[in-house]
Amino acid sequence: MPNTEAASAKKPNVAARKREELREKFWPGSGERIWKRRLNDGFTTIPRVLPLVMHLIRHLTPRGDPSRVYWDLWARAWDEGILTVTDEDTWAYSAGYTGTRALRTWREHMLTLQEIGFIEIKPQGNRQIGHILILNPLAVCARLHRDRRRDVPEEWWTAFVHRANEIKAVIPDVSQEDTQGPAAVP
Repeated sequence: MPNTEAASAKKPNVAARKREELREKFWPGSGERIWKRRLNDGFTTIPRVLPLVMHLIRHLTPRGDPSRVYWDLWARAWDEGILTVTDEDTWAYSAGYTGTRALRTWREHMLTLQEIGFIEIKPQGNRQIGHILILNPLAVCARLHRDRRRDVPEEWWTAFVHRANEIKAVIPDVSQEDTQGPAAVP
């Protein structure tokens, strides 16, 4: 069901109106064919640096590609940053895993994301992966770069900083964080 209250709550700014005008010049009448997050339920807010973060995750992972799992987590995320796993098989399939090793691969990639520092996991009963906390990827990337415990390529870092600057995202200053304490360990 459309969320008409949210649609009328905020009018487009100048930049949004210019993008709409350009879209209409290229694709007249296309406003009815696109996804409008203020009119449709089933949306989430994601970081605009997510493609670069996924690139780094692939780079930091010697085996497999947990970036698909990370993308699926963001697609399931609410503003509170916590997810509760209700059906691991469904989550594995949603992330693109099929076959006899689907669940095992999904679990391995979840643990890899935790080891790298992008998520934290808590168990639920007998399930090892019951609740997931999605951490601020800007801060995680800054910590990985600062600690140099992982191979964060300099060309990736400069592209990341440039994109963050371009979209006015603030990369947290993690230089003063305690690198010995549990809060700083990814």
